[in-house]
Amino acid sequence: CWSMYLLALDTATNSGGVALARNAELVGLILIKQPLEYSERILRYVDLLIGEFGLSLDRIDGFTVAAGPGSFTGIRIGLATVKGFAQSLERPAVALSTLEALAFRFRHFHRRIAVMMDARRQQIFGGAYEVSETEARPILPEQAAPPAEWIRRLPAQRFAWVGDGTQMYASTLAALRPHDRILRTDNTILPELCRLAYERFVRGQASTAEELRANYLRASDAEQARFDPPRS
Repeated sequence: CWSMYLLALDTATNSGGVALARNAELVGLILIKQPLEYSERILRYVDLLIGEFGLSLDRIDGFTVAAGPGSFTGIRIGLATVKGFAQSLERPAVALSTLEALAFRFRHFHRRIAVMMDARRQQIFGGAYEVSETEARPILPEQAAPPAEWIRRLPAQRFAWVGDGTQMYASTLAALRPHDRILRTDNTILPELCRLAYERFVRGQASTAEELRANYLRASDAEQARFDPPRS
């Protein structure tokens, strides 16, 4: 029986790394919990991981990458790496939202998942989803916003809340949504990237290297500083 090997990269979150899957099944995973070291470690860990299974890059059938939101530098590292792999090997690739993947991770816990990831500057990256065994469908568009503002935008149904931003603003969330469940979680999404990407590949929804796009949700700090008026 033919097996599809998928390689997943996450350098967008603070719980990133590289994962290998055979079809939808995760077979290997290396976590990198030091985001500042993504650029120097990611290629070495790709080689290490696939080598453990007797594979080389040309045996990989498709690639997937966490396209953001998250660290701007990290998003660029991951996208550039996967674009390079996909282009040189002429393989399909899938760029996935970090928020979507994190919501999908908790598909067995609750049907509606809300995600808040720390975006700094007193903001969060927020997303809300209906999750199933094969996908996380957005209820609202993903966006960067002040936490209370984002929380108030959600419909009245109950949600389970995940992501590091959820813990940072737990008191705000508890005051505004006292009946919702707050889970203590990190931002690890590599197994979910593999599973979601496999579903996209099966449905013929993969992209070429040139079609991969970042999911920044807002301007970087450096770009924002160019447009913010100076304070007197």
